Amino acid sequence: MAPRAYRMTRRAAANAETRRRIVDAAITLHAEKGVLGTSWPDIAKRADVALGTVYRHFPSLDQLVPACTSENAVRMKPPGVGILVGLTRPEERIGRFVGELFAFYGRSAPWTPRAAVDRQQLPILDTILSRREAGLRALVEETLGPLRRQRHALDAALALTDFGVWRSLTRSGLSTQGAARLITEILITWLNRRRIH
Repeated sequence: MAPRAYRMTRRAAANAETRRRIVDAAITLHAEKGVLGTSWPDIAKRADVALGTVYRHFPSLDQLVPACTSENAVRMKPPGVGILVGLTRPEERIGRFVGELFAFYGRSAPWTPRAAVDRQQLPILDTILSRREAGLRALVEETLGPLRRQRHALDAALALTDFGVWRSLTRSGLSTQGAARLITEILITWLNRRRIH
């Protein structure tokens, strides 16, 4: 490899490493303070880089927020349609969905309440969260299958599996798994009653 190409490769690697440190620092701070409560000097200090370095990589929240939310999604692993593969019975599908979603809530709990507040003032964050909510709605529709045609089935499933429900149940002493079992049972019982009537 020519010396110049080697230097450029090393520079690109160092640049990527610096960017990763900045994103890691921002993600941690966003869990502690929220996006709007985190300043560029906070990020620079936590990442152990110069303030100008943070601005060079991320001139504004419009660049920083997508980088952080994308990386955090990789780490937190939100559930997708793959969780339903091989499951045909509605009870199995609903149980798997609720269990996986509540486990995700447990992993993402430090960020979710702050993001819900910050999105009101950050259009880029609101756009990202709106896309995720649309994805969750599509996953609920896929989970319910034909049951989604029942009146209010989709709305009930979305309401019962909301982050606030998980947080309330786990704060009251239920484990994440226990909360998932309870909500699964409630949802299946309600859907079965609707199917009979």
